[in-house]
Amino acid sequence: MGERVGLVVGLAAVFTATVMLVPMPLERMLGRAMVRNQRRIAEEPDWDGSDWKFFAPLRRHFGHVGLGMVLSAVVLTVVGPAGLWAGVKLGALLGLDVELGGGLKALVTAGLVVSAVKTVLLLVLAVPVKRRRPGALRSLTGYLSCLAGLALAAVWLDGVEAPGTQWLTLAVVAALFHLRFRLTLTLPVPGVASLILVSVNALVLWLIVWLTGLLHIAGFWPLVATVALMWAVEWPSRLAEAAAESRANPPQPPHDPFWPEHHMPQAPLY
Repeated sequence: MGERVGLVVGLAAVFTATVMLVPMPLERMLGRAMVRNQRRIAEEPDWDGSDWKFFAPLRRHFGHVGLGMVLSAVVLTVVGPAGLWAGVKLGALLGLDVELGGGLKALVTAGLVVSAVKTVLLLVLAVPVKRRRPGALRSLTGYLSCLAGLALAAVWLDGVEAPGTQWLTLAVVAALFHLRFRLTLTLPVPGVASLILVSVNALVLWLIVWLTGLLHIAGFWPLVATVALMWAVEWPSRLAEAAAESRANPPQPPHDPFWPEHHMPQAPLY
């Protein structure tokens, strides 16, 4: 028992160090570039310049956001599995009884599972910290909503099964699903944005099922019904997240075309 606990602690230490240290230089460079670009956006634009130059800061902003998403995906699918592989090799060199078989797919799957479980544990540990408590509670609420939707699908829908210890399997799948990028979409036609986002979530859940094999979903319609249930159960947490974001970033008041009273001229303008 003691050897197993030491092995888990060692693997977690190597994995966490790899995930934190390897992408750190790129994350810092990207963060500094985003700060510089935000300062350029806040500056007075050159109204006499070309349209290409005028929209350059906005293009850089979207480019930085895209690079951040790519970096996060690389950390999840490459750096994390590499850290897990390094931890297994280190444990084997130290004479511990540890191995990781199954090829590249199994390695990526194991790395994603470890990343998902680590993310949920970090959220739980962040709850006692007063500064981080509101965001951690909102994220945990979203995770528990995913878990509740999956549990309802496993109970109600034919063709949705969680082999092994059911609650543990569903918890891991919900943690993996919670790693996905959060997309916000607003369209003028009611319901179309929700349909697109549900379709994206269905693709994410299908990838999780294909990679891990933890959840068995027999066919297209059970997959869609599972995602629709998760979407419906997540609805209150999405509203809470949107309300918190609105409070943190209130909309700017409309521009007043008239002078305020204390700026009115006190003498004739001649």
